[in-house]
Amino acid sequence: MRYILLLGLVSCSLASDYFSSITGLEQLLQTEEYLMKELRSKVNGIWNSLQQLEGELSGIEQEHSLATTDTENYLTNPVNVYRLMKRLHTDWSLMEGRIHLISEELNFNATRNYGLSFPSQEDVEGAALALVRLQSTYKLDVAQVADGILNGVKYGSDMSWQDCFELGQQLFEMEDYNNTKVWLRESMERLRRHSSPAHSPGHTHSAPDSSTLDKMEAVAKNLFQLGDFDTAYVLSQRVLQFDPKRIRNWHLGDKAASLPEDSDDPLLPKHSDSYSLTHEFAHYEKVCRGEVNPSPRQERHLRCRFSRGHHPFRLLAPLKLEEHNLDPYVVTYHDMLSPEKIAGLREMAVPRMVRSTVNPLPGGQNKKSAFRVSKNAWLAYESHPTMGEMLRDLKDTTGLDTTFCEQLQVANYGVGGHYEPHWDFFRDPNHYPAEEGNRIATAIFYLSDVEQGGATAFPFLNFAVKPQLGNVLFWYNLHRSSDMDYRTKHAGCPVLKGSKWIGNVWIHEVTQTFARPCDVFRDHEVSLEYEIIK
Repeated sequence: MRYILLLGLVSCSLASDYFSSITGLEQLLQTEEYLMKELRSKVNGIWNSLQQLEGELSGIEQEHSLATTDTENYLTNPVNVYRLMKRLHTDWSLMEGRIHLISEELNFNATRNYGLSFPSQEDVEGAALALVRLQSTYKLDVAQVADGILNGVKYGSDMSWQDCFELGQQLFEMEDYNNTKVWLRESMERLRRHSSPAHSPGHTHSAPDSSTLDKMEAVAKNLFQLGDFDTAYVLSQRVLQFDPKRIRNWHLGDKAASLPEDSDDPLLPKHSDSYSLTHEFAHYEKVCRGEVNPSPRQERHLRCRFSRGHHPFRLLAPLKLEEHNLDPYVVTYHDMLSPEKIAGLREMAVPRMVRSTVNPLPGGQNKKSAFRVSKNAWLAYESHPTMGEMLRDLKDTTGLDTTFCEQLQVANYGVGGHYEPHWDFFRDPNHYPAEEGNRIATAIFYLSDVEQGGATAFPFLNFAVKPQLGNVLFWYNLHRSSDMDYRTKHAGCPVLKGSKWIGNVWIHEVTQTFARPCDVFRDHEVSLEYEIIK
């Protein structure tokens, strides 16, 4: 009997960008739930049929045992002769037909329901990069990540050796060779423990199948050619442990011949991101980890206080203000949005969510980028009273005129979602309408708490603000002279655990003449040194 199990994922309904946000991931869980129920139904049906076959086969085996014990006596009984004839002529044909039916039931094609959602190759690669990003930013130990431990907290199930190997292979194909090494080594260590008798005494251990051994062998040879002899050796030893005959495949030649002539470090990615290798980026990661904090001198004049804002009503209901920095001005207003209003905003945004993009050139096309991994939706302020109230509250608290504001941008960052250091102001005047001016200020409404990670980091100011439901983070992007304040470069640190929801409001400068007047002299020179990446 030939058993066939088909799980087709290529031609099914694919929806990309699941990795960039929590929204949509529920669809993948629903897909898996449907597949589990379908397969469980088939397995139960087949199991019942097999149990019935088992009972009939046992009866035949008992009858055959009696016949072979005393063949002559058995065959001289006309009843036994008739039953033997019937079994061979009729019963075995019926059993063969039932086995064919079972074989047909084993066909399982996940693509027959085109309403199902499956991740694309881009999603798989994005999820792999998210793990590596978190590992790098927060200095996570690979073994602990594989154990489901993030920053010392156990969250989920362990990764199997196969999970680690597939991740390592994925990273290898993406040319991230340094991370390939650590994940493949972790995979082989887990395979060693899995294969050890001490792991489960008295139990037999299934070896990797031939297809997996082929993959392991191919990756080992490629690593060898790249000069990573240690990892290639560990991998090849595991292959030979399970299939010693493969030793004939290992004619690798001279090690020196395989090293690239023009490479000092063969493990560097072929297409490395130059910004991620700078001191500035390394400092940003330290701020995200909490290793860098403002000096006592910076914090000396900072206060948490009640503020009357710029409206008489605030005499009765003062604002809870927390100062993070005075120049440039960065503050948090606490408890500005209720959970009920936040739930309504998120509900309106979810159907409109699309992958966040960047637009580096004026008039150019918006593009997806690993620089920014999230989804967002744009909501018109007049479409719901809550959004109008948000603008009103911003005007009351900051005194700024909100006539020229971009639509409210609601964004969601999933696990590993981030936005690398950037400025909110536009450096090229062609990016914004002249009648509105540049972005003078930014207000981030935090629409969720985040369990770990996801802080808004200001690398040049040495602090990060953790998201807190209902709070608003506010800062000025421009000097009073309307020059760009390069000290305000900020970032969304990768979300380690949880889901980060924010609402971005960008206020433009043209109507702020009296709300934030210029000084007598330009005040921009203090920030010019921060324009150049170091």
